[in-house]
Amino acid sequence: MIELESIWEDYGLDKLQEGMRTLFPESSISLSDLMSEIMTGDILGALSKLLQGSIAGIAGQLTGMRNIFVWLLVLGIVSALMAHFVEVFDRHQIADMAFYFMYLLFSAILLKCFSQAAQTAVETIENIVLFIKLLVPTYLIAVGVSTGSTTVGAYYQLLLLIIYGVENILTGAVIPFVYSHAMLSVINGIWMEEKLNLLIELLEKGIGWVLKAALGVVTGISVFQAVITPVIDSVKASTLQKVISAIPGIGNAADGVVELVAGSAVVIKNTIGIALLILLLLLCAAPLLKIFCIACLLKGAAAFMGLVSDKRITACANRTGDAGMLLFRTTGTALLLFLVTLSIVATATNRGF
Repeated sequence: MIELESIWEDYGLDKLQEGMRTLFPESSISLSDLMSEIMTGDILGALSKLLQGSIAGIAGQLTGMRNIFVWLLVLGIVSALMAHFVEVFDRHQIADMAFYFMYLLFSAILLKCFSQAAQTAVETIENIVLFIKLLVPTYLIAVGVSTGSTTVGAYYQLLLLIIYGVENILTGAVIPFVYSHAMLSVINGIWMEEKLNLLIELLEKGIGWVLKAALGVVTGISVFQAVITPVIDSVKASTLQKVISAIPGIGNAADGVVELVAGSAVVIKNTIGIALLILLLLLCAAPLLKIFCIACLLKGAAAFMGLVSDKRITACANRTGDAGMLLFRTTGTALLLFLVTLSIVATATNRGF
């Protein structure tokens, strides 16, 4: 069994623990305990224990979401009753004024819900980038020890490229377009003809294409690098190992020591990698669940209001829920970009062990 105390300072794990305190200020997560559980093979136990504590914190927020759901239903029903009531008047201006008053109040609640989901999405993406900047350099040290400098340099450049893309494409372009999607959905309800339907659909498809393209490009580059760069370092290590084994007298013993050291380095590298994947999931579990619940709340309210309420109010709530789902997809894509890359790094740098 590898002793964690002997590698704690050599791999910079003390700095890794400090970075965890920055990202998880309210949690007392012990990195040494987490790595000990992973080394014993109890990965599912470590993951479930951490995720239970993270998801439990959102239970209190669900109560407030339930109240918002009830208010949306009440407003939808009241708007329908008011629309039927004002039909007794000959002047349509009264009916129009009543509808726009209820629509304004209804859209304010919708935008308030959406803004909470959008703020959560932006904060989560920023925390993901901070996580990578703080914790992954330690993992790359372990990759360098077990594999070689060529692989570390290649994947370090790839991670920098992903960080740049997430900061400038997802938060700088995609999130503002999702905001535009929500605003256009609200404005679209002003007209009976819903003149902005095609524009909203085009915007939604465009955002989906960008997210799929980002995930495809990053996965493709990661796979290509996994095919080439680890092999280069593996050839260098094999050459050095053969040279050592050819030394008369001590060659066989030295060869065994090299195999033992290399195997230990791979175990340490994989342990740190799995710990980082678990922590990354822990960082995003509660925010993603919150965004998903808000989006489902809006779409569920639209489904129930569709029975009695005006078509424009129902469509507004449904499309705002679609914008919430786009936030969920955007945040999930930012998470998947790093999860896929770290997983490929961990798999491709095992050197046959």
